[in-house]
Amino acid sequence: MGNPKVEQLFESGLSAHRKLYYNRAFDCFTEAMELDPEMPEVHYNRGLAASELYRWDDAEESFRMALRLQEHPDYRIHLGLTLLHKKEWERGLEAFERALEFEPDNELARLHKADLNFYLTREEGERGTCPGLCVAWFDPRLEDFVGVDPVIVDKNTRKDLREFLSQELAEESCDHTYFGCQEWALKQGLEPLGVSRFLYERNMKCDCQVLAEGK
Repeated sequence: MGNPKVEQLFESGLSAHRKLYYNRAFDCFTEAMELDPEMPEVHYNRGLAASELYRWDDAEESFRMALRLQEHPDYRIHLGLTLLHKKEWERGLEAFERALEFEPDNELARLHKADLNFYLTREEGERGTCPGLCVAWFDPRLEDFVGVDPVIVDKNTRKDLREFLSQELAEESCDHTYFGCQEWALKQGLEPLGVSRFLYERNMKCDCQVLAEGK
């Protein structure tokens, strides 16, 4: 990077992001960006922090700046995800298609491209409100968490989560997502993506693995 102050801010931003302090991470990357605006990885990570805070305009700005400096499939994919959160389906599809030009086997881009193509080729009256993979993104309860850092889910709190999941999974098998965990989080007034990220980083990668922690 060259500039010790920028390096320090960048590492501080990464550390804050790992600890789920997304506002602090965003501020660190913003300061680093202002000192050295020619570093694509700073813009990219600033966009990731903004995404975790549901600040989609800031995220789009950051990912586009990163792409102006360097073409990278990850930058394209996260731009695409951001555009989907803004309900800009065609532009999102274009971002995934561009990402696949550079990384044809990227599973996330392929899944969203197929989902968008299916959605956009249907008649208006046959479409749902959004593509299938995006359904959970537009729960109105998420509006309460814009700009809010997630709450850490400690071991005692996870006991309540496992009780909830045991009832949910008694009726339906795990679909290997965090659907149950995120629904529990919303009922508890907790930011759901922060909860699932926290669990993922502790090697509990779906509802049934969270439930198995107590066994």
